[in-house]
Amino acid sequence: MWGYCFHLNNKRKVLFAASLVRCLAPLVMFVAIRFDSVACMLLAFVIMQIAASVYRPAVQSSLPAVVKPADLLKANGIFLNVDTLQRIGGTALGGIMVATLDLFTLYALSLVFYILLVFCTVLMDIPESEQSATTKGGKLRFREVFPLIRSEPSVLIAMVNTAVLLLFLTGFNLLILNFSELQQAPDLMGWLYAVEGLSIMFFAAIAKRWIGSKNLVTGSILFMFLFAVSFVGMSFSESRLLVILSFGIFGCAFAFFFPMITTIYQLKLPDEARGRFFSFKSMMDRIMNHIALLVTGACLDWIGISAYMIILAVMASLSGAITFGIAKKKSIEVRQQLTGTVSV
Repeated sequence: MWGYCFHLNNKRKVLFAASLVRCLAPLVMFVAIRFDSVACMLLAFVIMQIAASVYRPAVQSSLPAVVKPADLLKANGIFLNVDTLQRIGGTALGGIMVATLDLFTLYALSLVFYILLVFCTVLMDIPESEQSATTKGGKLRFREVFPLIRSEPSVLIAMVNTAVLLLFLTGFNLLILNFSELQQAPDLMGWLYAVEGLSIMFFAAIAKRWIGSKNLVTGSILFMFLFAVSFVGMSFSESRLLVILSFGIFGCAFAFFFPMITTIYQLKLPDEARGRFFSFKSMMDRIMNHIALLVTGACLDWIGISAYMIILAVMASLSGAITFGIAKKKSIEVRQQLTGTVSV
């Protein structure tokens, strides 16, 4: 449904609508706080999830319209850095605010910032491509995303490798808690979050400089092996130094891998299909997150964290090896030229 909205409406309007919907969440929470209503609290959570499911795909599909092709990788790196900063800094700040402010004040501040975001969205200018404008009246169906993905091997390879990594990413907080409990070191959680976050922010900032005009497909695949190395290091779960170092390696691989695959999606998919694709991908990620979280919890109980990390390392290596062979056999290339043109 959201992909249909992206297709028929200006992306700025979609972002504006998502921002307005997000403002409803604190208002509903005010009712929940006033009447101690669990139902209203759940409704506020649902509203936030709906807004997020629209806003993030809309931003990702809008980047190619406001950024030159040569700067897409850099823009995606900045997007990842902002996302990492809000994930780590927002969690820390949220914990402090919850401890020092009452809930009503906390949600009142949230509403103020959401309203500011609405005004910022009004000031945005997202130009539409001629191709997108001419296809607005067409009947691009949601199921047409599937043949589009199959017709672009680079997109399919990126999605397969991402699916493997979701097993780790979904259980990220659970794994960090497990490492901390295993080593009986509560401070380890802070170190792991800090090292992983700082590693992502540093390497994402220099990703474009290092990658240049190299093949994004084979480049992203090679980082699957670096993910595997980090998982092997984490399998030494009782070694504080190795676990911290492995999270730093993971952050490095993450900082290169995700901007690269996002750039592949943006370069290879036509403008009129990007909104539907990112909406579809967001939906699939949410479904797989629930499955992966159950798998992670079950594996930690049944086989332990060390064996689970070895399994993840094997899966990442196999996925990397298979997709690398396919990419080489079919000569799949997606390059970002430094001059502003795209070579595919």
